[in-house]
Amino acid sequence: MMISKDRRSLSSSIFMIVIILFLYSCSESKSEESGKGVEEVSFDYSLQFNDIDIMSAESLHYQLTFDMVGIKSLNMSIEINDILYSSFNIVDIDSFDQVIDGNLPFNQEEMNIRVSFIKDDFIMAEEYHRVPKTREVEVLTISNSSSDKHFDTLFDKNKFVNNSNIIYNKFKKYDFANTEVIILNDINSLSEKIIVELQKFLLNEGYIFVLMNDNIKDNNELYYSLGYPNIKAVRGSSRNQFFSLQDKDFLEKHAFTSIDLVSQSEVYRYFQFREDEEKFSKIMISTGDPLLLEKDILGGKIFFLTTKKDSDWSNKSFDLLLDDILTRIFFQRLITNES
Repeated sequence: MMISKDRRSLSSSIFMIVIILFLYSCSESKSEESGKGVEEVSFDYSLQFNDIDIMSAESLHYQLTFDMVGIKSLNMSIEINDILYSSFNIVDIDSFDQVIDGNLPFNQEEMNIRVSFIKDDFIMAEEYHRVPKTREVEVLTISNSSSDKHFDTLFDKNKFVNNSNIIYNKFKKYDFANTEVIILNDINSLSEKIIVELQKFLLNEGYIFVLMNDNIKDNNELYYSLGYPNIKAVRGSSRNQFFSLQDKDFLEKHAFTSIDLVSQSEVYRYFQFREDEEKFSKIMISTGDPLLLEKDILGGKIFFLTTKKDSDWSNKSFDLLLDDILTRIFFQRLITNES
């Protein structure tokens, strides 16, 4: 009889264990199902303003790239100087990297822009952006001869730039007191007089943009006085040998629409340097050499372009890119004076 009772007790225990395991299994299954029902909610975005638009366009272009997860709609609110300019819904269409483009009007005064992303009266994210007050930047372009007409028309549509073109005379004494940016356009040599004046200009926080000349000996003599890069040789030989370009966030920071021009532009010849100038490089050539250098010299800035705006040196897209590079430098000068 004892054996029989033990067997019944054992069977009963096994049965209870099976029931407990079954109930636990059902509970875990329901827990997993309920967990699957809780959808992750997120809003990832990148908002860019094409700041250099204000130099020539009538409006400021912006681009919003976003990815919404678990959100059916979101309100995007744009305020300019604390006044509501626009408000609209962003609707999730279940795809990644959705893009919204728009334009904001600007006036002659400083603009403070606030963009808010709101869901159910809750601000999920905010972005602030400042547009400086409109004013003219005084520019002086110094060329070797009158044969180059590029800078005569380059700034026609640029309402921020007041440019004057002069032919360089090594016997003349120059005064740059009322100038903010100087463009040295393919000058083959500089006299001691103008070097001293350029040094004074830099001491007053001036900007110089240099389109370099292929007179290597004379360029290298400016290594100590004006921080010119030390040229080793001219690289490249024909239009069958081209080099692509890569921006290092110089243009994208204030001019994201220029990135297409970077990818379309090619150079066929450029100046190769004796020393590593990578820490000053803002735009690179595919060889690893710099296309654009930015150096802090004597309190001012000098920018060096390592190729020429010439069909034997670069393609047509590069001319448009050069305009964007210069406009970006003018804009940098503008916001530097504002800060």
